[in-house]
Amino acid sequence: MNSRTIFFAGGGTAGHIQPALAVARNWQRDNPGDRIVFLGTSSGLETSLVPESGFELQLITRVRVPRKLSPSLLNAAFQLLRAISESRRIIRGGDLLIGFGGYVCAPAYIAAAMNKIPTVIHEANAKPGWSNRLGALFTKSLAVGIPVTDGKFATALVTGI
Repeated sequence: MNSRTIFFAGGGTAGHIQPALAVARNWQRDNPGDRIVFLGTSSGLETSLVPESGFELQLITRVRVPRKLSPSLLNAAFQLLRAISESRRIIRGGDLLIGFGGYVCAPAYIAAAMNKIPTVIHEANAKPGWSNRLGALFTKSLAVGIPVTDGKFATALVTGI
């Protein structure tokens, strides 16, 4: 079997990173020839947790989305375009993107769709975050930690955390 490159995206908090690390460890155990690469931002816990776990980490620009209408919304648009471009370059030629939420995921999901890389999304929270809701527009391969009652994640595979 040929070696594959599997990208994991999830960052910011341990709630996104720890489930990603658990899946990555299992993937590595079952597929020792595959290359595993994490996407993250320089401001999240992934900068310490991922390297400490022995996995490669590639960083992209963090997209800071303001929670209310303000001039910084324009800056967020430029940050998003930059992060998508960085993500496309990093994941080019990859075989799969598995996302767990957080700031890194929105540009990664868009980049994967543009590069025609299959995507799987896992949502650990009771209410899916905005980046995972965005990513769900590009894939039907959805998993949740606990059942979700509405939206695209209502039909997701319940895997636990």
